[in-house]
Amino acid sequence: MRSQKNAVCELLLLALSNHGVEYELNGVTPIKEYLTPDIKKWVRSEVTQGFYEGTIQMTPEAQTKYFGNEKEMSKYVSGLVNNWIKRCKEFNGGVKYVPTTTRGGQSDDKVRAMRDLKKLHTDPEVLKEIDKAIEIRLAEIKPTIEINAELLPANLRYLV
Repeated sequence: MRSQKNAVCELLLLALSNHGVEYELNGVTPIKEYLTPDIKKWVRSEVTQGFYEGTIQMTPEAQTKYFGNEKEMSKYVSGLVNNWIKRCKEFNGGVKYVPTTTRGGQSDDKVRAMRDLKKLHTDPEVLKEIDKAIEIRLAEIKPTIEINAELLPANLRYLV
């Protein structure tokens, strides 16, 4: 039984090969530049089939959730394939994928609780107070980027 990552990566390479594309792992051009909608559709179909046939790993909990629910399985497989297109270093010139946070504290319990609290109130002053608390919490959890200025060219070091 193959892991989900191995299955997706192998199927992407097979699909490109079947379409006459000689893709170079760790090459300069990201794999997404070569993927057509038809190729991705075929890969998603093969991954789905692999789940149903038991040749690709899936937890019993996930099987219960997705087997028999074609719409949910389709969303899951689509996200899985897109995830490995982004995250697999060999498909992106050896560069490690660094996710960007666009969800602004959605996974933070404190922010989520404050947003839920906002739904219970209509008073503009109360809403302002809650918004201010959310802003403060988002600033607290904002990821920090550390840059070693010595690694930068001399003309860019002043920017750090």
